[in-house]
Amino acid sequence: MRLSRAWHLGVLAVWVAGTGCTTLRELPRRDYLARVGRDPVHVLTGRGESFELESARIEADSLIGYRRREVEGPIDEFETVRLALDDVASISVRRIDWYRTGLVGVSAAAAIAVAATRSTGAETAPTGGGKIPLPE
Repeated sequence: MRLSRAWHLGVLAVWVAGTGCTTLRELPRRDYLARVGRDPVHVLTGRGESFELESARIEADSLIGYRRREVEGPIDEFETVRLALDDVASISVRRIDWYRTGLVGVSAAAAIAVAATRSTGAETAPTGGGKIPLPE
């Protein structure tokens, strides 16, 4: 059984739309307690240091997070990062950007539509077998 090009493009479009386009969005300070701890976060300090934390929590006046260490081997190692909340300039989380995801979805749908019309147009060849009259 041979699958059509449109079917392959359809599967690709579903995969791309399912993964979505994500972007880092800064959290307001009032949302730190509600959002930190659920998702991996990106922390920027007042001194310009940047941390990618796999998980984090806020305890009293500190941000405690865990970041992955670069080591060889099959076992992941993490180190603990402790920062005072006064030293934290911003905390960002990765969220789906629905505008970009919509653009990708519309583009994929257009590509599928074009591929579907081309694949059905190629299968229907004109028949008749008659001679074409020459213009006078």
